[in-house]
Amino acid sequence: MEHNNLLSDSFIRELAVRQLADYDTCQPGTLFAEELKLCVIDAYRLQSAVAQMRIARGERTIGYKVGCTSPTIRKQLGIDHSITGRLYESECYPSRSVLSRQQFANLAIEGELAVELSRTPIPEDFNSSAIPACVSRVFPVIELHNHVIRGESPSAGELIANNAIHAGFVQGGGILSGQVTDVEDEPWLQIFADDELIAACKGIQLIRTIRSSLRWLLTHTNQIGEQLQAGQIVLTGSIPQLVPVRENCQIKVVTHPFDSVDVEFID
Repeated sequence: MEHNNLLSDSFIRELAVRQLADYDTCQPGTLFAEELKLCVIDAYRLQSAVAQMRIARGERTIGYKVGCTSPTIRKQLGIDHSITGRLYESECYPSRSVLSRQQFANLAIEGELAVELSRTPIPEDFNSSAIPACVSRVFPVIELHNHVIRGESPSAGELIANNAIHAGFVQGGGILSGQVTDVEDEPWLQIFADDELIAACKGIQLIRTIRSSLRWLLTHTNQIGEQLQAGQIVLTGSIPQLVPVRENCQIKVVTHPFDSVDVEFID
């Protein structure tokens, strides 16, 4: 069933109840196996409704993720524009955590850079090539995903409604952004599985992704009546591909000059 007009608030709430129940039982997005198709606006309305329900039951949001920022990920997921999802405190893990693969649906990971905000961004923060002045800390993360697409083909509506398939993240300590206003050496990021290098990227694109993702997120949050604030975390998007995790292993993301982070996956 395709909806050309925006859905009613009551129907969005009905969908949200089912979305959250599916997420809690590790069967995300079963609605989309029933030919549900959502426009981008309704998908964000559904994501927001689920967030409100999670907050009402005691969960706390701590920021946003920006996804589909690189050509590699866009091609992999069949999307041609950025999307965003919400981060939850209950799904934030410290480096060296041990997590069960069973708590995720078709677990996949991304290695990327995240930032912590010192204040609300303003347009002038993006006028230079440096890390924006609104950033207090830059740090590596291993983002966790329920890599489940139930529609006949990937769609922005399904991805957004499923909180950009985000299922949590593992964070490293990182460094204060004032220490890297100008990156003297070329930055790089490497992803290892059991000490085997499986993906890597290097170059100023790592810094550009921070700027472009923050700038896009500032515009998006303004459009939906939300505001980026001091203390929030923003996952700025992966440059390498989404990596499936089909067996027990240790994943490590090493970056220069932004520290490292690792996690162990078990049954």
